[in-house]
Amino acid sequence: MMQKILGYISGVSVLPILYFAFRWFLRTTDVMVAYNWSWQGMDFYPNFDLRNYSSSKAYVLGNIAYTRNNGKEIVTFDNKSLWGLELKPGTTTHLSSAPVLTLNSLADCLKVEVTVRLQNGREFKGQGPGQPYTGFRKHAFALRQKIERSSVPLPS
Repeated sequence: MMQKILGYISGVSVLPILYFAFRWFLRTTDVMVAYNWSWQGMDFYPNFDLRNYSSSKAYVLGNIAYTRNNGKEIVTFDNKSLWGLELKPGTTTHLSSAPVLTLNSLADCLKVEVTVRLQNGREFKGQGPGQPYTGFRKHAFALRQKIERSSVPLPS
């Protein structure tokens, strides 16, 4: 009798945990940031491909952080290029930002990591040239795309 009660309690406790884990997964993978570098003369700037996979949440963009060495060395911030632009649910947006004045060559650009931040403080590390998704991010985005291709509607 005691084993049945413990089995019931543990089974009921797992459902909310799985639900919140699934919601966390959806929230973690709802925005994808990809970019490439362009130049005009000696000015280098990123072009963004921002995808909002959420079906109901709109996001307001904040600033861009340019760093090196996994975020340990700050190159610069851009607080004006994307500020206030809205990512509507289920859309893909292409945006160009202002030139990054501290970058002088394409080789410098390829060493820089780009992170887009929202006005609410969330940040999304971009995937740029020579920076493939690795580890958790690689598998999480692959799983999300597989779920979406299977025609199973994802809650938002």
